[in-house]
Amino acid sequence: MMRRSLWIASVVAVVVVMAGLLVYGSYISAQYQMEALQSAAHEQWVQLDGALRRWAAETPQLEAVMAPAAKSNHVALEALSSARETLLRARDPESVTKASRALDEALNAVIAAGMSDPKVKSDANFGSARERLRAMQRRIEQNRDRYNESLRNYDLFVGEFPNGIWAKIAGFEPDRRFSPKF
Repeated sequence: MMRRSLWIASVVAVVVVMAGLLVYGSYISAQYQMEALQSAAHEQWVQLDGALRRWAAETPQLEAVMAPAAKSNHVALEALSSARETLLRARDPESVTKASRALDEALNAVIAAGMSDPKVKSDANFGSARERLRAMQRRIEQNRDRYNESLRNYDLFVGEFPNGIWAKIAGFEPDRRFSPKF
């Protein structure tokens, strides 16, 4: 009888230890995956942020083309310059996103003003600058889509069971910051 209860206690102890190891392994695995997904999202953010900053750095060329018509477009050019500086100073994703929206609006206003001025519209430099900026916006859209996808993957993983429990224990939280479209 004593041997049988000792044997049962041993089996229960082994089962408990195995279950504990499985739970711990699940936690460690989830933690590594969350770190990898978070790192991938950060890498995509770096790519998007760089593309946005290159886009902002390109706007002075458009301003130079618009300079001859500056009297009639003074407000739009000032808004563009201000929005560019705001974007270049922004550091976190929320402020960069807000500043990029403002820059896009200001850029659209300057381009519309240029299109309404026959001298500017016929200037080859204006067309070239406009096309470069449009190409950059397409690259930004691609980077933004990859960034949003990486955030979505992270959020989905963190939201799954039991990953959500492990995320709370390890201090990971969903990251719902999606970069908006232009």
